This record gives sequence, C-alpha cells and structure tokens, in this order.
Amino acid sequence: MGRTHTIVQSQNAALDASYNELSSWKQVGSNIPHVEHEHQRLWYHHVGKALGVLLYSADYSPEAQRRSLDFFKQIIAPNLGVFRAVTGAYKNSWQSFMTDDGTPVELSWDWGTSDSRPTIRYSIEPIGLQAGTSIDPRNLLVGPVLQDGLNHSLLDIRLEWFDYFKDYFNDKEKDKLPERSPSVIYQWYNFVKSFFGVQGNGEHGALRDIDDHSSSIFYAFDLTETEITAKVYYFPKYRALSSGKSNLEVLVESMKGAPRCTEDNLQALSVFSDFSNDAASKELEYEMLAIDLIDPLKSRFKIYFRSRETSFASLINIITLGGRIKSPNMQQGLEDLQSLWNAIFEVESPSTDPLKEVNHRTAGMLYNVEFRVGDQFPVAKVYLPVRHYSSSDSAVIRGLDTYFKSHHKGSYMAAYSRAMNALL
Repeated sequence: MGRTHTIVQSQNAALDASYNELSSWKQVGSNIPHVEHEHQRLWYHHVGKALGVLLYSADYSPEAQRRSLDFFKQIIAPNLGVFRAVTGAYKNSWQSFMTDDGTPVELSWDWGTSDSRPTIRYSIEPIGLQAGTSIDPRNLLVGPVLQDGLNHSLLDIRLEWFDYFKDYFNDKEKDKLPERSPSVIYQWYNFVKSFFGVQGNGEHGALRDIDDHSSSIFYAFDLTETEITAKVYYFPKYRALSSGKSNLEVLVESMKGAPRCTEDNLQALSVFSDFSNDAASKELEYEMLAIDLIDPLKSRFKIYFRSRETSFASLINIITLGGRIKSPNMQQGLEDLQSLWNAIFEVESPSTDPLKEVNHRTAGMLYNVEFRVGDQFPVAKVYLPVRHYSSSDSAVIRGLDTYFKSHHKGSYMAAYSRAMNALL
C-alpha cells in the first residue's frame, strides 16, 4: 500500500506512447480483436501501461514482456470491476482494501537480496462489475471466473491448498451474516464492548474491524523471465466472527488442518504462536494468510499482521520474534534495515522514538512471517509504509539511492528512478 506503488489515474501525459517502454504494451493491445467490456479495455490501457513500463525498465526480454502483458490483459483486466474514472465517484463501486484509495491493483518492484535483475510483481483484488450491489453484495461472483482463467493459463498451478483454504475461509456459517449488515454488526459490537468493558484486539479482533473493509481474497503474481506464479491471500475475519474466535485462532487452526500438515512439521508455526501469545504481542492485528499455488511441500505460509508501534526498537522485537530468531546474519541485517529506515524516513532519532503520528486504518508497520512445512523457524519481514511516513515520492527515491550507494548495490537504481518519474 506504499505511496510509490498506488496506481494514479492521471498518468496519461507522463506515459506518452512514443516511449520505448511501451512498445510491447502497444503490440499486445493491438492484438485484441474485441474486449469483454469497456472496463477491461480501460484497466489494460491504464494499469497495463504502467506494468509495461516496469517490465521494460527491469530489463525483461520483449517476449517476457508480451507474455506478462497478455496475461494481464486476458485474465486480470476483465476481473478488476468498474474503472472508476468512467463514472466519476461512482459511489456504489467496490472499494478495495488493496490500496488506500480503493484501487484493486498494486504494482511492485522486488529488488531481491542481491544486485541482480529485479522481479516485477503485482497484487489484485478480483472484483465483479456488480460487486457491492444487490446482485452481488459481497463480491462473490467473480472468484470462480478468475480462478477458471488461472487454471487454464498457468499450467503448473497446484490447487490442493487453494481448494482447502477456499472451503475453510468460506465457512457456510458466515452465510448467516447478511441477516445483519456489517455496519449493524459493528454497532452492536461497540455496544457490547462498552457494556462489558471489552478492550483491544483480543479475542474479538474480527469484530473490531468488520466495518472497515469488505475484501475477502487477494491474488498476487510474480513475473519472471520464463513464468508467472500465483499467490492467494485469505482474510480470516468473517470466519472469526461467525465462530466467535480471534483472527489469530482462525489462522492457526486453518494451517493445522491443511493437507500434509502435522504437529511434527509445523514447528515454525509453534514458534510464532509462542511469540504471538506473549503479553507484549497482544495488540498485534492479524490481517491475512497467503499461500503459493505450487506444490504444498514447497509453498510458503505467510501470516500478515500489523503493529501500531512505529519505533525501530519495536521493529527489532517483532523481526526477531521477541529474541527467538538468532540467525548468524541477524545483526547485520538489522543494521542494514536501520540504514534503509533512516534514509527513506529521513530520521536520525534514537531507535526508541516513534515516527510521526498517523491516524489511518493502515498506519503502523505491516509485517509477515513465512515458513514452509518442515521449517523449524519462521522468517519475519516488514513492509515500510512510505505512504504514511515519508515526506514525498521523491524522498523515497532519494532514500533508496542513498541506501544502495552506501551498500555498493543498486545497479538498477537509475532504471527504477526513470520508471518512477514516468509513472508518478
């Protein structure tokens, strides 16, 4: 949900069709005999154009650019819902939790861990044209359509875990929820909370944010030179609400019941659960679970959670899972991370000082822990929310440049800067 990743609708002038970056985008677009609907064409015209610039700038071959753009055009663009610029504010359109402005697509540039060529990725929320209306109030009609397209387009896709988690998080018990709208449920919860003195995220974390968004599933795609791989993200809050459990309890229960998972091969989950149950971790907000659509024994579990604390000291505690992770390279990694932190947030204050106060649903730090079946320990990562805490897009780019120069990396920094200047 970073500032430099949000799709801006007013980018036509900056992305003039004469740029070399757009040759593959234009070629793929010219091969469309017809489109399913006008919104598909507009999503490809605007977001596909930005994707084309990133692929070109990251040095993908023309063939790989065309393959990725054609996939976006044929499979993704028809399933992004109403293109809001067509209808102005379009108050009835579905507001995605993918980005802070409600756009259902987020593009990203993955620098990797070395100085090699970056990977372009993007995440989406599939949205139907009737999502949020009386025809499709919970945006449930588009899922099978998109998944069918993926099954036919991604030949190596594996669905064992997808089918299991789809059924788990689409628990039939939650079908009782439409009897009360989310707003009514939330108002009812606030009354009960105040009457009985319930505080914090705690056991009823799903109720706490039931009203803030209606998204239930995201997809993400990694684009390499030779293939496209998919991930799926599930939100636990509706299942948590219907079962009277916390988001964390639902997430842990889902993983323990997944095919090929046993108590003996989920040691990493036990380590994370131990950390999560610490008193100091009680205020963490558990957002979603992601899996790779590959062989389950190679796939990663990725648990996403948010902390409202914004000091670097709190980051250290979470990245190390309260000191439970003690890898040989941890100290150097934390020093590198603080260098990046200082560069993009333009701070030199002590690590115990928080960043500026921001009152927003996505404020704070977003983390994930990831692990595979059989791993002993999870690996924790942090998403630095530059949109909230950096002064500008230019400051982010300058900060990255400063960081890479100090670490003798950044072979693609100039290409990244050109791409960002074209997109922003």
